[in-house]
Amino acid sequence: MINMIFIVDDDPIHQQIARIMIERQGISANIRVFSDAQDVLDHIRQHADNAEALPDLILLDLNMPIMDGWEFLDAYSDFHTELPKQIRIFVLTSSIDEKDKERVRNYSVVNGYLTKPLSREIIAHLS
Repeated sequence: MINMIFIVDDDPIHQQIARIMIERQGISANIRVFSDAQDVLDHIRQHADNAEALPDLILLDLNMPIMDGWEFLDAYSDFHTELPKQIRIFVLTSSIDEKDKERVRNYSVVNGYLTKPLSREIIAHLS
C-alpha cells in the first residue's frame, strides 16, 4: 500500500477518475488532488525536511495552465536529491505524442509514462 499519492491535474473529471480507481484498487487511502503543479512544488518545498508530509507517488499531468508538468519537472529536478525520501513520479497524460514520451525519458526523476484514463492495468504498475 502506498502511504500518500498526489494527483496533479487541472481537469476535475480526470482527478475524480484517478481518485476512484486508486481507492477501488486499495492502493492508497491518502490521496490529495492538486489542480496546479505550483501548489505541489510549494508543498514539497515547505515540507522538504519532513518525509511524512511528502507523497510517495505523484501522478503528473503535462498540459496545465499556470505551471505545467514540464515546468514542475524542471524545478523538481533541481532539488529532489535534497529531500528526505525519493518520490516516485509518473506522468499521467492524454498525450500520445512520441515527442512528449521522448522528452519525458530525459527526466531521471520520472518513473513512467502513463496515458489517461487511469485503468486497473495502469494502476498495477504503480504499486
